[in-house]
Parts: sequence; structure tokens; C-alpha cells
Amino acid sequence: MSGRVAVWSAPLRLLHWSLAAAIAFDFVQDDGGRLHRVVGYVAVAIVVLRLLWGAFAAGHEGLGPMRPSLRGTLAYLRASFRGRAPRRRGHDPLGLWMVWLLWSLLGLLGLTGWLSGLDMFWGDGRVHEIHAAIAEVLEAAVIVHLLGVAVMSWHWRENLPAAMVTGSKRDDDRSA
Repeated sequence: MSGRVAVWSAPLRLLHWSLAAAIAFDFVQDDGGRLHRVVGYVAVAIVVLRLLWGAFAAGHEGLGPMRPSLRGTLAYLRASFRGRAPRRRGHDPLGLWMVWLLWSLLGLLGLTGWLSGLDMFWGDGRVHEIHAAIAEVLEAAVIVHLLGVAVMSWHWRENLPAAMVTGSKRDDDRSA
């Protein structure tokens, strides 16, 4: 693996792609039926497992490097507008915000999905409406995430989806 450096472990990649599959499934199977609910709860469980993994993992997979910084994000944006966004081995600052947004939306979807099945909300469509609105925001966020991955893959001349499959990226001493 000359010229490559390990970045993402196999368990992390399994969690990532399992979550992507669960989200895609529930976007297609959005009838609110039993299978939709089960897959939705599985998605929430995957987020919880990822957070637990991050609590004990080192490097780019740990929760420490996953803390977004407003100052770091603004500096990164300024560099990006000048065409000089620094390449990162892990997530760039915009990617960090996206990760937390996606995880938060999935948590809210799990909560509203669960609430919609409680007797106290029987016949009350508001919880379902909130759930559907959050799902639409998640769908938009997923599209922005995929566009961001495509743009940064082009900008850095590196296949980022392949890195999430193989676990390795090009070795570049200038990467943070």
C-alpha cells in the first residue's frame, strides 16, 4: 500500500455504509410500516454505536477530532474561497458540521417516529408532520453531503468514497 495511509477502520466503514443503506431504504420504504420503523430504529442504533466507537477510538475516528470549531470553519471557508482548502486525512471542518447534523437529524427522526406510535398522540397528525419535515431536511442534508464529497474529491484529486471503502487515503505529509 505504498503512498497510502490508513484512515478509517473496518468497523467505522461498516457503520458508515450500514447507516447509508438504512437511510436509503427508509427513504424508499417511507410508508411508516413495521419494516420502515425497524430500519429507522436500526439507523438510530448505528448512530449510537458510532458515538460509542468514537468515545474509545483514537485518531480521526475519535470524538475529540470530531468537535467542530467555528473559528476553524471560518478559516477553512476563507481558504476555500481562495481555492486553497487544505486537504485533510479525516473530516474537513464543513464535513464535521455535516456529520453532526446528520446524526442529530437521525436522532430526531427516531424520537418522532417513536412518539408517533404512543397512545397520547393517537389521532394527532402533528408528530407525523414533524417527522416528515425532519425526513425532508435529512434528505436535503444527504444530497449536500454527497455533493460535498464529490466537490472535495475533485478538488483534492482523491476518490473519497473509495477511501471509505478501502479505509486508506493518499499519504500526504501536508494533510492534517
